[in-house]
Amino acid sequence: MISFGFGESLAAQVMGFVIDKWGSKAGSIKNIIIIITMAAICQTSIHILEYNWTSYAMCFIWGYLDGALNIHTLQILGFEFVSKSEPFGLWCLL
Repeated sequence: MISFGFGESLAAQVMGFVIDKWGSKAGSIKNIIIIITMAAICQTSIHILEYNWTSYAMCFIWGYLDGALNIHTLQILGFEFVSKSEPFGLWCLL
């Protein structure tokens, strides 16, 4: 689970940079690429059926995806609406 936490922390920094430099649309494309990568690594790990480097890579990419999606969602809620507090009230409904 250390690789999961490392992926989560790294994703927050990288996704914030991508959104600041290229915008939200590039962040969405990056998330799609991460999802495809995660699916490929998970399928490889399931196919091998051994505890090896793919297990660590799978935990890392799951954490990376989680961090990237969290940052992107919070960015959309924080900057795409006129009100700065009302969009975050959506979290209470979930």
